[in-house]
Amino acid sequence: MKAAIRNHRYIIATLCFAVIILVLITAVFSIDNATNKMIVEYAATLGWEVNPTPAEISHLTIPEEFDAVFETYNAVQKSCGFDLEEFKGKQVSRYTYQVLNHKESQNVRVLLGILVYENRIIAGDISSTDKNGFMHAITETEYINVNDGQ
Repeated sequence: MKAAIRNHRYIIATLCFAVIILVLITAVFSIDNATNKMIVEYAATLGWEVNPTPAEISHLTIPEEFDAVFETYNAVQKSCGFDLEEFKGKQVSRYTYQVLNHKESQNVRVLLGILVYENRIIAGDISSTDKNGFMHAITETEYINVNDGQ
């Protein structure tokens, strides 16, 4: 009888551990629906049409010291009204979406990247990692294909 109880304790402990791990994995890798909605709506206010399901969500730390690449990236952000200077050393989330109405969307995969810190959009860009890739400010709406349905 005591052996059966011991065996059940191990099974119950293992199941509890598995449930805890599952909850942690779900919490880390799930989409924050409020943040997702905020980003998709923000993109729409600028005229960008995106797939509402992020292609990728990643986490990164804004460097304490900006190198030349990050200085250039921040210059693009400043042209949009953002500035990453105040977020140096902060952990942020990058939400990436496929853009559906960019003038280049028919030729290459175009992405919208948004940096979020504490439920606040702090940066955004439009880019393609294609062989002849590009990146420009999220506010450069002259790249929107107004005839995207044709």
